[in-house]
Amino acid sequence: MKKPIFLTILTAAVLFPVFSCKSISTEIYNLESPLIKENTSVRIVLVSDLHNTIYGKNQSILIGKITEQNPDLIVLAGDMFDSAGPMKRSTVFLSGISGIAPIFYVTGNHEYASRKMDFIRETLLSHGVIILSDSYERITINGNEIIIAGIEDPYVRIYESPGYNQGEIMEERFRELDNIEAFSILAAHRPERIEMYKRFSFDLVLSGHAHGGQVRIPGIMNGLVAPHQGFFPKYAGGLYQHENLTHIVSRGLAVNLIPRIFNPPELVVIIVESDSRQQP
Repeated sequence: MKKPIFLTILTAAVLFPVFSCKSISTEIYNLESPLIKENTSVRIVLVSDLHNTIYGKNQSILIGKITEQNPDLIVLAGDMFDSAGPMKRSTVFLSGISGIAPIFYVTGNHEYASRKMDFIRETLLSHGVIILSDSYERITINGNEIIIAGIEDPYVRIYESPGYNQGEIMEERFRELDNIEAFSILAAHRPERIEMYKRFSFDLVLSGHAHGGQVRIPGIMNGLVAPHQGFFPKYAGGLYQHENLTHIVSRGLAVNLIPRIFNPPELVVIIVESDSRQQP
């Protein structure tokens, strides 16, 4: 192991008991789009990587924070469930947010690795959650046509569909969206696959998985290490702009198994408004 990396890990281990973060931070992003009607907005809450973590009795803290945001749409970007810890915690969370706003979900790698996907799907559906499995829905929010799409986590190839090819599936299912004039959102658990997502006409991609890079030094290092990105991940958490595509990566909510230094668990709120540049 290279010396700088070793020293960074050692420092993080020493600082962890002092600077570990467990209180939920709310991160708000304000976006503009010409596809949103004047004097209207779409308010999205992004929830990712809960990993069965509990926030207060019956998840009251997390549910309360979501309720306060009065969302038009809730997106669950994978790893809401985990094989570690009681799955009932995530089930209670689903019960608490049911009815607040339409809820859409995409799979994460840990849900597949739990080998309980049948139970997870049944639980989601029983709480009124719409599962986006390489599919999309057309909905209307405050008079605006919105497309919400979602893709399966690549672990589907290991546990359910050995021949699964994400690029081919996306081409087959989402290429037709190029011809639809509506604000389009893609929920995709893994941020490191952004080059694939960029091939399509989405306006906004919502991801998780990176856990904020575990350890941050604000202003210096956005993240130390992330799954499938390794050390110093490019997409640890935050907003990334790729020409006309905005990519927002949640730092996630898990604190039960994941160390967090200067990296609080995060609830993400995205407010999309009409483009002021288009107005007289």
